Amino acid sequence: MDQASAYRHRQSFRRLQWKRDFAIRQVTLYHGQDNRLKCPPGGSMVEEFLTCYSPDFIPPRRYELLRRFLERTGARSFPEAIRSFPADKRILAMIDDRCDPCVSVSLPSGARFLPLRQWESDSYMQRPPEGLHIHVYGADAETLHVNLQKDRKGVAERRIVYIVNLTPLMALALISGVAYFHLPELRSFLARHVAFETYMGISQDRGFVLQFHLPYYALRPDQPDLRDSRGLRKHRYFRPPGEEKQDRIYEAQVSLVVFGVDDFFWAAYFCEDTYFSDQDLVATCLQDEVDGPSLGRRMHKFPIWDPRYYFLSILATRTGQITLEWTVLVQSLENVLDRHGEIDQENLNTFLEHDPTLKKTKEYTWILCILRRLRNGLAQAIAALIAFDNNNTVYFDLDADGHLQDKFRECFSHVRQHTAELEALRMILEQRIEIMEKMSGVLVNASSLAESITATRQGDNIRLLTYITIVRIAPPRPHAPFSGVNKMATELKLLPDLSTCDSCDGLPTLLPSSLESRNTNNILGRI
Repeated sequence: MDQASAYRHRQSFRRLQWKRDFAIRQVTLYHGQDNRLKCPPGGSMVEEFLTCYSPDFIPPRRYELLRRFLERTGARSFPEAIRSFPADKRILAMIDDRCDPCVSVSLPSGARFLPLRQWESDSYMQRPPEGLHIHVYGADAETLHVNLQKDRKGVAERRIVYIVNLTPLMALALISGVAYFHLPELRSFLARHVAFETYMGISQDRGFVLQFHLPYYALRPDQPDLRDSRGLRKHRYFRPPGEEKQDRIYEAQVSLVVFGVDDFFWAAYFCEDTYFSDQDLVATCLQDEVDGPSLGRRMHKFPIWDPRYYFLSILATRTGQITLEWTVLVQSLENVLDRHGEIDQENLNTFLEHDPTLKKTKEYTWILCILRRLRNGLAQAIAALIAFDNNNTVYFDLDADGHLQDKFRECFSHVRQHTAELEALRMILEQRIEIMEKMSGVLVNASSLAESITATRQGDNIRLLTYITIVRIAPPRPHAPFSGVNKMATELKLLPDLSTCDSCDGLPTLLPSSLESRNTNNILGRI
């Protein structure tokens, strides 16, 4: 898209902007945030979550993957899952609950909204206040379920939920504590995370929703015990498995959703895959007293209070993370592909396929499939980032002045830089795919030509053996005409040297060339 087209594209979105009502407290909407999903007697919480507020035009199998994932608990509700199966006591979540200090401001008589937050003050932008009712803790599935059932109003109006390696039981705890007001957003978030989808978007239909899902691939040493026991993510080898040890390529995803009714009452849910690492990130974040979604770059005592700023800061941090993962992966693959990308003096004699099992052809096909999968995944992430930049910058007032807008512009600058780096990596993959496709075509054509030459030589040898068999073995017929025998003898004199029938062509040597003349004369003499 050129600059003129980009300008016209942005102009068409000028009418969209972040709603000004979000900057002031929507006190009348707070009670609805504690109206949580309820399961009818004898019903299923999973079924209620998937069908509640679901439009009629939604395809029946839209949430089929999420349904199968949630139903792996084998229970209709979370309490039933705890009673029926051994409890999973792993601390897979970290929750940060607190309230904005502005909550202490008294409501003027007859006023509907509380005053605006003073974003331009240093207390918010440089050293923001810790807040009120601070409660930061690690949680297993049961602890998460218990705390999500508590009312948030006046206690946990800013909530950050950080989950690693989302399990069906953890997901069941999440949906059991969701408010009806934000149920569609959480359902969409979980469905996309489970399905390994790429998505970025902002919505203001019901309050506000900011969301991103960025799948990527991580290169790690081959450790059989580091596999995804949930069955959500796969791992692959770059080359066909063999005796030589090689690294694995692991599927992974980072997902964030931020939703709320105003800039004071909101929640963020962040999920990431770390199953290919033996590091306990939740325990590390709790010990260091840092924010999990920001990779520990933000301390608990200096929280981000604005939902848009929190979303953009996490997006900038995580795009940097996946850019590093993609960079390491592509560079490692280039080192492996260097010996496949050209023909030199060392591999010239071994380039053709002589193995009847077609080992080299299979290896080229395997590598091409992996390269295309990586290229497609990277292209989807780049497309999502570019579309987000083109369509959603209007929600961040990047042209306005102010400390908060400066933070927004800084985050977008980092995201754009990471997007450019990812685009360069995508071009490298495209070039490697093109080279591999051409080399694979050359290999197939050259191998086919070599097989054709060998087949032609074998055909000549078989023809020779057929004549010899007829001359030496066929019994004489008393009344047969001699013209046929004379013709056969004439053709036999014209046959090529028998020394070409060697073991290299798959046929044993039958007659040495030094005996050709004597044997032929003997045969003709007997005739």
